[in-house]
Amino acid sequence: MHEVIISRGIGDSERSRVAELYWEAFARKLRPGFRDDQTGVQAVKAGLQSENVLVARRQGALLGVCGFYGAKSGAVDLKWSSLRRALTISAAARASTVLAVLSRSTCSDALVLDGICVDRAARGLGIGTALLNAASSYARSIDVRRVRLSVVDSNPRARALYERQGFRPVGGGALGFLSVVYGFDGYTTMELKVV
Repeated sequence: MHEVIISRGIGDSERSRVAELYWEAFARKLRPGFRDDQTGVQAVKAGLQSENVLVARRQGALLGVCGFYGAKSGAVDLKWSSLRRALTISAAARASTVLAVLSRSTCSDALVLDGICVDRAARGLGIGTALLNAASSYARSIDVRRVRLSVVDSNPRARALYERQGFRPVGGGALGFLSVVYGFDGYTTMELKVV
């Protein structure tokens, strides 16, 4: 079996594949901001921040990604300036307004993750675990002692993975009446201390 290699950054030729993976994983909560899936994937592709992505590959094939927040944005910048590069003014205004509810902030003493996506064919092969381990290593390399993420209540499989890796709940929230729009009722914020 060939080894999975984790590295930081994506090449231009991989942008479409990463955007598709990200959309597949998060379409339910992102879709309300866009008129259709194609427009959403286009916006995600335009907003990808290569420096904020860890990528799992085996024999050159992209198997999964783990995004994180850098100084200015997450793995996918879905703010006005990025949206405007991919969409019309009215479509960008709609998307930025609808998606504002989902925005997260950075944390100076934690590496905040911005989505883990694994190719369907590679699920169950340890790719998610490898990406989380790489995120912990990256956190240590930038002298940060915690990794933080949020998991929606409708994704118990992901939460179980995070718990097996040592993440513990530290907070959370609920969307209330907006849950029908975004497809989940609430979320749990979890953290892992890295040494």
